[in-house]
Amino acid sequence: MQWTARQEFDRWAGRQQGWGLGLMAVAAALFLWLGYLLLMPFSVDSDSFGEIACDAPVFYDSEATPYSQSTPKLCVAERDWPELLALGALAVPPAVAGAALFVSGSARKRVSGHVFRILEMQDSEERARQKARPKKA
Repeated sequence: MQWTARQEFDRWAGRQQGWGLGLMAVAAALFLWLGYLLLMPFSVDSDSFGEIACDAPVFYDSEATPYSQSTPKLCVAERDWPELLALGALAVPPAVAGAALFVSGSARKRVSGHVFRILEMQDSEERARQKARPKKA
Protein backbone atom coordinates (compact mmCIF):
# COMPACT_ATOMS: atom_id res chain seq x y z
CA MET A 1 0.00 0.00 0.00
CA GLN A 2 2.72 2.47 0.91
CA TRP A 3 4.70 1.72 -2.24
CA THR A 4 1.83 2.63 -4.59
CA ALA A 5 1.11 5.80 -2.60
CA ARG A 6 4.76 6.80 -2.83
CA GLN A 7 4.85 6.14 -6.57
CA GLU A 8 1.78 8.31 -7.11
CA PHE A 9 3.21 11.05 -4.89
CA ASP A 10 6.53 10.96 -6.78
CA ARG A 11 4.73 10.97 -10.12
CA TRP A 12 2.82 14.10 -9.12
CA ALA A 13 6.02 15.76 -7.88
CA GLY A 14 7.73 14.89 -11.18
CA ARG A 15 4.86 16.47 -13.08
CA GLN A 16 5.25 19.61 -11.00
CA GLN A 17 8.95 19.72 -11.76
CA GLY A 18 8.26 19.23 -15.46
CA TRP A 19 5.77 22.09 -15.58
CA GLY A 20 8.24 24.24 -13.68
CA LEU A 21 11.01 23.49 -16.15
CA GLY A 22 8.66 24.18 -19.06
CA LEU A 23 7.61 27.56 -17.69
CA MET A 24 11.22 28.49 -16.96
CA ALA A 25 12.13 27.54 -20.54
CA VAL A 26 9.38 29.86 -21.85
CA ALA A 27 10.67 32.66 -19.62
CA ALA A 28 14.26 32.03 -20.75
CA ALA A 29 13.18 32.22 -24.40
CA LEU A 30 11.41 35.53 -23.77
CA PHE A 31 14.44 36.94 -21.93
CA LEU A 32 16.76 35.80 -24.73
CA TRP A 33 14.51 37.45 -27.32
CA LEU A 34 14.50 40.64 -25.24
CA GLY A 35 18.30 40.54 -25.02
CA TYR A 36 18.52 40.11 -28.78
CA LEU A 37 16.23 43.08 -29.39
CA LEU A 38 18.19 45.26 -26.95
CA LEU A 39 21.74 44.31 -27.97
CA MET A 40 21.69 43.72 -31.73
CA PRO A 41 21.83 46.48 -34.36
CA PHE A 42 19.04 46.52 -36.92
CA SER A 43 17.89 48.29 -40.05
CA VAL A 44 14.67 50.05 -41.00
CA ASP A 45 13.29 50.37 -44.53
CA SER A 46 11.99 53.82 -45.37
CA ASP A 47 10.33 55.03 -48.57
CA SER A 48 12.10 58.37 -48.57
CA PHE A 49 15.48 57.43 -47.05
CA GLY A 50 15.90 53.82 -48.21
CA GLU A 51 17.38 51.36 -45.74
CA ILE A 52 18.57 53.00 -42.53
CA ALA A 53 21.06 51.26 -40.22
CA CYS A 54 20.22 51.69 -36.55
CA ASP A 55 22.37 50.83 -33.56
CA ALA A 56 21.08 48.65 -30.76
CA PRO A 57 18.88 50.55 -28.32
CA VAL A 58 21.26 49.88 -25.43
CA PHE A 59 24.39 51.11 -27.21
CA TYR A 60 23.12 54.10 -29.13
CA ASP A 61 25.22 57.25 -28.88
CA SER A 62 23.09 60.35 -29.03
CA GLU A 63 25.46 62.18 -31.39
CA ALA A 64 26.74 59.47 -33.72
CA THR A 65 23.76 57.31 -34.67
CA PRO A 66 20.58 57.66 -36.72
CA TYR A 67 18.68 58.17 -33.49
CA SER A 68 19.93 61.76 -33.43
CA GLN A 69 20.16 62.52 -37.14
CA SER A 70 17.38 63.27 -39.58
CA THR A 71 15.64 59.92 -39.08
CA PRO A 72 15.47 59.39 -35.33
CA LYS A 73 11.80 58.58 -35.22
CA LEU A 74 12.14 55.63 -37.59
CA CYS A 75 14.66 53.81 -35.40
CA VAL A 76 12.83 54.65 -32.20
CA ALA A 77 9.51 53.51 -33.64
CA GLU A 78 10.99 50.18 -34.72
CA ARG A 79 12.27 49.27 -31.24
CA ASP A 80 10.26 51.31 -28.81
CA TRP A 81 11.21 51.09 -25.10
CA PRO A 82 7.68 50.49 -23.77
CA GLU A 83 7.32 47.46 -26.05
CA LEU A 84 10.69 46.11 -24.91
CA LEU A 85 9.78 46.63 -21.26
CA ALA A 86 6.45 44.88 -21.85
CA LEU A 87 8.32 41.88 -23.25
CA GLY A 88 10.50 41.81 -20.13
CA ALA A 89 7.45 42.11 -17.89
CA LEU A 90 5.77 39.31 -19.83
CA ALA A 91 8.71 37.00 -19.06
CA VAL A 92 8.63 37.50 -15.28
CA PRO A 93 5.41 35.60 -14.31
CA PRO A 94 6.37 32.33 -16.06
CA ALA A 95 9.85 32.57 -14.52
CA VAL A 96 8.47 32.99 -11.01
CA ALA A 97 5.75 30.36 -11.43
CA GLY A 98 8.19 27.92 -13.02
CA ALA A 99 10.73 28.35 -10.24
CA ALA A 100 8.01 27.91 -7.60
CA LEU A 101 6.67 24.74 -9.25
CA PHE A 102 10.13 23.26 -9.70
CA VAL A 103 11.15 23.95 -6.10
CA SER A 104 7.83 22.66 -4.81
CA GLY A 105 8.14 19.43 -6.81
CA SER A 106 11.72 18.91 -5.65
CA ALA A 107 10.75 19.47 -2.03
CA ARG A 108 7.84 17.04 -2.37
CA LYS A 109 10.13 14.34 -3.69
CA ARG A 110 12.66 14.81 -0.92
CA VAL A 111 10.03 14.91 1.84
CA SER A 112 8.32 11.87 0.39
CA GLY A 113 11.58 9.92 0.40
CA HIS A 114 12.29 11.01 3.97
CA VAL A 115 8.84 10.05 5.28
CA PHE A 116 8.91 6.64 3.64
CA ARG A 117 12.41 5.97 4.97
CA ILE A 118 11.17 6.74 8.46
CA LEU A 119 8.21 4.40 7.96
CA GLU A 120 10.54 1.64 6.75
CA MET A 121 12.82 2.15 9.77
CA GLN A 122 9.82 1.97 12.13
CA ASP A 123 8.69 -1.27 10.47
CA SER A 124 12.15 -2.81 10.76
CA GLU A 125 12.40 -1.76 14.43
CA GLU A 126 9.01 -3.35 15.09
CA ARG A 127 10.13 -6.58 13.42
CA ALA A 128 13.35 -6.56 15.47
CA ARG A 129 11.33 -6.09 18.70
CA GLN A 130 9.04 -8.96 17.81
CA LYS A 131 12.02 -11.25 17.17
CA ALA A 132 13.63 -10.25 20.47
CA ARG A 133 10.51 -11.01 22.53
CA PRO A 134 10.53 -14.42 24.12
CA LYS A 135 7.83 -16.70 22.79
CA LYS A 136 5.22 -17.84 25.24
CA ALA A 137 4.88 -21.57 25.42
